[in-house]
Amino acid sequence: MSEDADWDPNWWMKKRDASLERQQAEAAAASGVQLGDAFLVVTEGTVTEPIYFEFLLETLALSSVSVLVIPGSASDPRHVINTAARVAKEQVRSAAKRKLSVKDLEKFDHVWAVVDTDVAVRKGFWNDVQQLATARDVKLAHSTPCFEFWLLLHLVGYTTRGDLSDGTAAKSSVKHALGFDYSTNEDTAREAIASLIGKWPEAVIHAERVRKYHRDAGTKPPANPSTEVDRLVRAINDSMPKYLRKL
Repeated sequence: MSEDADWDPNWWMKKRDASLERQQAEAAAASGVQLGDAFLVVTEGTVTEPIYFEFLLETLALSSVSVLVIPGSASDPRHVINTAARVAKEQVRSAAKRKLSVKDLEKFDHVWAVVDTDVAVRKGFWNDVQQLATARDVKLAHSTPCFEFWLLLHLVGYTTRGDLSDGTAAKSSVKHALGFDYSTNEDTAREAIASLIGKWPEAVIHAERVRKYHRDAGTKPPANPSTEVDRLVRAINDSMPKYLRKL
């Protein structure tokens, strides 16, 4: 039998898929998440972000007991971080004083703040945001210019488009991709998130590719456009039994 008989014309596709599976496995291992871990997620936005995570938890069949999502009360990453740290500490104190109900968690294993970099970068206090998060032991799921770039990765796929100069431009791009204005009220936001939430696993992969693109290009962080929300979403996914995970 000749060597040509063993040649597979699709070898490159298999190599690519194997490489992708290896990258996904490495990302899951790096998340530091254990089975059944509990999350506290505080969002800067009061409508779109909380609704997104509400739909995500429904998709993953996770209860609000294991992942508590709290909408922010002020559009400032520093306030979001401080709120997350305060709520996490209050949970531990309440547990110590036995003020929790039977179903309540004694503590959160992971505390995250979902924030935008747009205003913080333009006004020059993004470094302060990062330092505060480190000091408060809060992980940042930040998006540049804003959370809407994470949504775009669901709607249009992988992109490193350079026209998302600020939050207004990003929100306009989401509106265009959806075909309707999703931000007029809670009902339209729910309609929008319901239409795209099923593509969250693909969005995670796209976000990882965007991060690699900027890393290879030597782009100064926070790179525009980019997002770290995928890290939080993957971590939540990794807290589930393997047979239930979508990645």
